[in-house]
Order: sequence, then structure tokens, then C-alpha cells
Amino acid sequence: MNALLNTKIDALEAYLQDLRDIEPANFDVFEQDKMLRRYAERMLHMTIDACIQIGIQVLTEEGLRAPENYHDVFTVLGDHRILSAPLVNSMTMMVELRNVLVYEYDVVDHMMIYSVLKRRLDDLAEFIRALRAYANGEPYIPSPLFEPSFEE
Repeated sequence: MNALLNTKIDALEAYLQDLRDIEPANFDVFEQDKMLRRYAERMLHMTIDACIQIGIQVLTEEGLRAPENYHDVFTVLGDHRILSAPLVNSMTMMVELRNVLVYEYDVVDHMMIYSVLKRRLDDLAEFIRALRAYANGEPYIPSPLFEPSFEE
């Protein structure tokens, strides 16, 4: 499982780097560039989906309780101390963002997406740290720089 899981985490890291590479200088730049906004939305969707799929893989391989929904994937990972409580909260909020991108794409708030690009990419990096530690059989020690609060 570790090699396959690390391969999936590598792909997730590449998605996150793509998001970091397009981080706009300011909101006006982001708002004016329709292609940038759409690319950011799609990459966020793909990145969050990758987190969900990695979480499901861990739950399945470990024989842990099946999640009731995508939010619950992260709750179960937290229940088994694979994720910290603040990271569980952050990732469940990411699922909410994913749901907006998938089901309410016609009313996506540009400021919300911009805010995630500016303030929440470190949450995804922390998820990668936690799952990489798990995949390598190491203890997950949350980063002191990790900011668990969500601002809208």
C-alpha cells in the first residue's frame, strides 16, 4: 500500500504545486482573468477529489469504518489519529468547497476561490504531510505553521 499511496500523494503534490504556480498577485488580476479563474476552480476540484480518494484508500486498506459521505472520510481519519482535529475541520471545509464547485458552479464566488488560493493551500500541504507520514509509517506531527481556521 505504501508505494501506491505515495504515488497518489505525489500526484496530489503536483496538483498543489500547479495551484501555487497560478496564485494571482491580487484579486483584481484574478477577477479579470476568466481562464485563470476557471483553471483555479478545476484544479481545486481535482485536488480536493484526490484528497478524498487518498482518504478512502487508507480507510479501505486499513479496514476502517466506511465513511457515510465525503466529509466523513476525514472524520474517520481523524478518529484514528491519522489527521489532527484542526486538519479534519479544514478538510471537511474543503469538501464543502468541492461541492460548490461541482454542484453550484454557476454561482461560485470569485472572492471565495481567491481566498482559498491565498490562505488555504497550506491546509492541503498539511494533509499531504499527514498522509505522507502515514504512508511511510511515521508519526504525524502537525506543522506549527498550520492555521486551522477558515475565513470567508
